[in-house]
Amino acid sequence: MDQLLLDLQNVSTQLLPILGAVVLIFLCIFLKKLWQLIESITATVKGLDPTLKQVYTSIEKVQAPLDTAVKYSHSLDKVHDKTVEAFGKAADFASENIDNLKTVVQDKLKKEEEAIEAEEGESA
Repeated sequence: MDQLLLDLQNVSTQLLPILGAVVLIFLCIFLKKLWQLIESITATVKGLDPTLKQVYTSIEKVQAPLDTAVKYSHSLDKVHDKTVEAFGKAADFASENIDNLKTVVQDKLKKEEEAIEAEEGESA
């Protein structure tokens, strides 16, 4: 058993530097591929720069009509708010003065009925 352990130690002593060198080679290959990937990404981002400038220019051109639309939207909102307020005030006025309104309408109807009766009386 001791002999087996000694033989394994000898093999390990000779094999570990070789495995270390292989691992370093694979690590170098991995780092080279990673470096190439980073350079590729950098080139792609640099290639997008003109496109981004065109998009920025297009956005600037579209901004003016959007500002106009926002102004009209705010104006319409103000008109809507004032209309709602006016109808609300009219409804409040009508509900507060419903009795007065009812009296005025009844008086007017009575006057019309009296006028109709008076016309019928004259024509008969």
